[in-house]
Formats: sequence, structure tokens, C-alpha cells
Amino acid sequence: MRMMSLLLLLFSMASYAALPGDSIYQLNSEWQDQHNNKMKLSDLAGKKQLVALIYTDCVTACPVIVADMKKLQDALSEQQQQELEFVLVSLTPSHDTPKVMKHFAKKRELDEHWTLLSGDDSKVRTLAMALNISYMGMPDGEIAHSNAFTVLDEQGRLQLQQNGLPGGTQALIEKIWPN
Repeated sequence: MRMMSLLLLLFSMASYAALPGDSIYQLNSEWQDQHNNKMKLSDLAGKKQLVALIYTDCVTACPVIVADMKKLQDALSEQQQQELEFVLVSLTPSHDTPKVMKHFAKKRELDEHWTLLSGDDSKVRTLAMALNISYMGMPDGEIAHSNAFTVLDEQGRLQLQQNGLPGGTQALIEKIWPN
């Protein structure tokens, strides 16, 4: 048993060492997904990730962000759909429990290519800072936040970041997969 624990520790350390120094996956924080599974950001390694920070009871910008991400997903080829995953990170983790996020995903018809993450406030703040995303709670309970999509490469490095789909889905697809 002790040998198995040591092997797991060494494997874990090796996988972090294999990540580039500028990888978001170097953040060694634990999160919960919409299925109540515990995971680390490094568990996302191996595929490109389209990441956005939202909150599930938002009625202004967040529904647009999710709709734009779904438009992009619908415009992808079958091959591209196998290479890109979608990640939504909650800005209100005390409200956005796994149960709430699972309901949100079902209501918006988000499929198996989507991961919804919730962590504590400090983890969210640290990730937001690493992604250069600003947010702030407002007196009315709303959250003012950047409306950016962030594309991470397979190793968790920032590939590109933009607000919305100003050039349409095809323009973003061409940025993600340049010829």
C-alpha cells in the first residue's frame, strides 16, 4: 500500500513537471464539476479548452457567453469537436453547487464536451487573475465581469482570448486552428 502511494505521488509530480511553466494547469487547486466529481485543472490537459467565467443565475452577459460558445460548438467539424472541450467556471461558487450547475447544463443542453467547475472564492480569484479576467460583486448582487473567452492549448497555455464572436464562429475557429 505504501509503495502504491509513493508511485501515485511520483506520477503526480512528474505530470506537473511535464507541464510548461506558463500553463494554467500549474495551479494546483481542487474543483468540483457538475457531476460532483473532484478534479484539478490539470485533468483538462490533452485537449484544447474554451474557458469562460460565468454564474448560473446571471440574466445579462452570461447567457450570451454560453450561447456564443454553443454556436461555436455547432460550427465545429467532427474532428474539431474531438479536439476542443468547453469549460464554464462559476463566479459565484457559494451558489453554483454541483446540483445547480448540473441543472444549468441540462437546461441549456450542454453535452459531454462541457465541464462546469465550482471552487471556493480564492480558487476562482486565482484562476481569474491567471487568465486576466476581472470581476467584481455589485451592490445589487450581480457580478460585473469580463466577457472573454479564453482558449487554452492542450497543455493549458493561453492560446488566445477575445470578447464574444466579433468575426463570427468561423473567424474564431480559424484562430484556434490556424492553417
